[in-house]
Order: sequence, then C-alpha cells, then structure tokens
Amino acid sequence: MKPKQAITHKIIAIFLFVGAALLLYLTADPIGVTWDEPAYIPAAQSYAGWFEVFFTDPIQSFDRATIDSYWSITHEHPPLAMAWNGLVWKIATAVFHASNQLTAIRLGPILMVSALVAMLYLLIAKHYGIPAGLFAAAGLLSMPRFFLHAHLASLDVPVSVMWFLFIFVFWKTVDRNDWDWGLLWGVMWGLAMATKLNAVFIPIAPLLWILLFRRKPLQLVRLLLMGMVGAGTFFMVWPWLYHDTRARFLEYIFFHVNHIPIGQWFDGVFYLPPPWFYVYLILWAVVPLTLLVMFLLGVFRSVRSKNGDNGLGCLLLINALVAILPFTFGKQMLYDNDRLFMPVYPFIASLAAIGFGLLLTWIRKLLAGWKRPALAAPVSLLLGAALLLPQSLSAVSLYPHLLSYYSESVGGLPGATRLGFETTYWCETYVSALPYINEHASPGDTIWTQDWSFEVLKYYQKIGRLRPDVVVLKVGWGNLNFFNIDWYIFEYRQTQYGKAGAEYYQPLQILQDQIPIYEVIHQGIPLMRLYGRIK
Repeated sequence: MKPKQAITHKIIAIFLFVGAALLLYLTADPIGVTWDEPAYIPAAQSYAGWFEVFFTDPIQSFDRATIDSYWSITHEHPPLAMAWNGLVWKIATAVFHASNQLTAIRLGPILMVSALVAMLYLLIAKHYGIPAGLFAAAGLLSMPRFFLHAHLASLDVPVSVMWFLFIFVFWKTVDRNDWDWGLLWGVMWGLAMATKLNAVFIPIAPLLWILLFRRKPLQLVRLLLMGMVGAGTFFMVWPWLYHDTRARFLEYIFFHVNHIPIGQWFDGVFYLPPPWFYVYLILWAVVPLTLLVMFLLGVFRSVRSKNGDNGLGCLLLINALVAILPFTFGKQMLYDNDRLFMPVYPFIASLAAIGFGLLLTWIRKLLAGWKRPALAAPVSLLLGAALLLPQSLSAVSLYPHLLSYYSESVGGLPGATRLGFETTYWCETYVSALPYINEHASPGDTIWTQDWSFEVLKYYQKIGRLRPDVVVLKVGWGNLNFFNIDWYIFEYRQTQYGKAGAEYYQPLQILQDQIPIYEVIHQGIPLMRLYGRIK
C-alpha cells in the first residue's frame, strides 16, 4: 500500500471512530436497561474502585481481603469488559462530570464498538477498496439488533469486539517471519477469554485457516505459543483468581457447564432446547435482507477466488461459522434470540462488504462498456445508500425498541409474529412505563414484573428514574395474587410465561380483559403494556 493511501485510510478510520462514538452516545439515553446490566454495572463500579486502591497502595490491593471486597461481585463472569466499563465510567464522572450515570457506564462499550467500526473499515478497505470498507462499517451499525446491543453495559458485544480484534491482529501478522508474533496472538486471545467464555472457541478459526492456506511449521508453533500465553493472560487479568485459584476457576467453569436451563420461544411454542436449525433461522429473520444478500455474494466471491485476496475472505467466513457453530451443537446454550452470538455480526458485515465490492466491480465494467465510467462513483454511492436504507428506516420507526426488529425476510415484526417468533426480550421496554408510573402512582404502590426483571426496576430506582416510594415485587406469576397489585408491567417476552399450552396463557388470560393504561405498540403488535389494579 502506498504511504498516501495508508494515510487516507487512517484518516477515514478516525472519522468513522468519532462518528460512531457520537452516534451511539447520542442514541444511548432512551434505550432501556436490560436485565443483565443491573448485575454487570455494580461489578464494573466495584472493579474500578479496586484500581483506585491499586494506584494508591499497590501492595494492599493484592491482599486477599481487598480482592474479595472488590472482585467478588459477579465473579461468575470474566472481568475485562466490566473493568473497562468501570474505568471509563470513573473517568467520565470525574473528568467530564457526567451526570447521566447510565450513559456514563455505557461509554465503555460505545468506545469499543467505535473501535470495531474503524477496524472493519481498515481491514476491508485495504483489500477491497474504500467503498467496500465504508459499507462494512455502515452495514454493521445498520443492523438494528447489533446497534442496540452496541450501547449496553453487557458482555456480548465486547466479546464480539475482542474476537474481531484478535482476527485483525492475526491477519496483520500471520505472514511475518518472526515466531514470537504468537506471543501477541496469545495476549489477544487471553483478553478475549477474559471478556466472555465463548471466546474460548476463537483458536479453531485460525487453526483451520492455517491448515488450508499457510501449512508451515512456524504457524503451528505460533498457535502452540498462543495457547500457553492466552491461558496465562486470562489468569493474569482476573484478580479474583489470584487467591484460592483452583477452587475459584473450577467454580467459574462449573457455573457455565451447569448453567440454569433457559428455553426459547419459537414457532409459537416453548422449546428447551430449541431445534438445531433455530440459530440459522433467527439470523435469517433478524439480519437485514439487503445485507444478507450481500453476505451471500461475499461468500460466493471468497470461496470462488479464495487465493485472490490471499485468503482473507475465507478467514472471515471461517470465523463466522466458528462463532455460530457452538450454538448449533450446544443447543442448551441458545436463548434470548440472537444475543449470545453477537460475535458473528462483524463477520457478516465484512463478508457483506466483500459482496458489495464485487457488485461494484460488475457495475464499473458495465458502465465502462456503456462508455459512462464517470457514473461509477455516484452509482456506487446511491447503491450503497439504497442497500442500507430499508433497515435504517425500520430502526428509526422502531427506536428505541430495536430488539423487536425483524427483517423483510419474514415480513418485519408482523410477519415474525405470525410465524411465532418472540416479540421482544430483556426488559428494555420497561423504560417506557416509568413516566406514567412516576406521575400517577401513590406512595407505597406495588409493581409486578416478570420473574427476572425485579433488578431492572430496582436499578431504575437507584439512578432516580423510578420513584423510590413505590414497591417493586419479586414474585413469579405462578405465586401471584393478581388482585392485590397496583401496577403490572407486561412485556411480550413469550419465553417468560411458561413451558407450553395453557401455562403460557395464564397471565394473558387474566390481563386480556383489562384495558391497559399505557402501551407500546409497533405496526399493530404490542411490545409492552402497563396495567393498573385489576377490578
């Protein structure tokens, strides 16, 4: 690459980083708290507190009592994303005097996703051209479901960023002759594993790719070195494991091996586990149709000319498959629609951009044959905008409730409802009920939500978005006396309401004759309804 071209790419990447950060920051506040965040946010703030101790008294910070005090909260998950979020939150509140605590704690993932957008551009633009690079960056952010997750103080998008960062570094260094690049691969993999468990599958992709494209002993040595360094990095960045290491590590492993079974609503039926093909069906249903078509075109280009780009397209394709396969064979791990396989989305966006680049090549040849080569640039711009417009318009109309987005492939949310897909999940609609409750509730009024949503409303009370003088009840609907409650927040997360048949319909049967006080409806489909005391 020419120096001038490299500088151009870097400047564009910087603008994309800043633009993505501003877009995500400005759209963060209306997005409701999701049910994992009340666990991860206090952990992030606690971990940030430990770093204060570390910088003032390093010896004391490694004492067992100190580590237990700061790192025991949410220790069933690796710490990296939470620690990062806590540090960014600490800086935002101290330096910039950020008053919105929820947005401040979400700045960590926002910055991570902005870096991911820049990396996407740099990787694709270098090999497939600037238009393809821009399409990769814009395509990722135009996926409504990923766009919502990009704001959340959770673990799913951070591990997506770390996975793609590993592949970015791997690609940049794989053809260098020094064996010690395996050290860097190991650090990257260890940091990814310290973000979320599913990063343990990352080495499968480079191993398969090396066997196909770089069958050299040096590469296998690097992978072996990567494994050892990755394991060490994982333990090094998790202070919780510094004491009683064996017992605590086994506790972490068995927590996930024996994870509480969570089902999935599909085809109008509760499944535990869902059928093996559900993972591909939900991707078909939630990835925008235009991007899905470009993705398939990108797969075609990558497989057909696998050596034309030195194997990059196939590397991205292998990673997409590796990111999704654990949820095909480990079906008990599949729940919450597409949440758990967020790592696949950057690779879908990358391959869609490769497909877009191929489409532009065909168009340029066509225009050259018509002796209209000057039209290539405006036609490319219009085509890229047209491919991103449908999902962007859908996102604007549905925002901030983007977890209810379904693509044109299934007829949007109404079509998905007819096919029996879940309407929404993760409690993000609750935020819409708060203004009405705050204005009309009497002191001491009780509020009921689904079983696992108690902490979401308690967090809203903690940050001042829900009045402190109302009582949030932690009670399952099976043990609920509906006639003694003042307020019911009813989200249309069908998985929550029972295993099958009449059990699912019990809350609906009780509430269906009631008139909601407030509701969120999109295209005739209710997402959330707020009810008052049953008469």
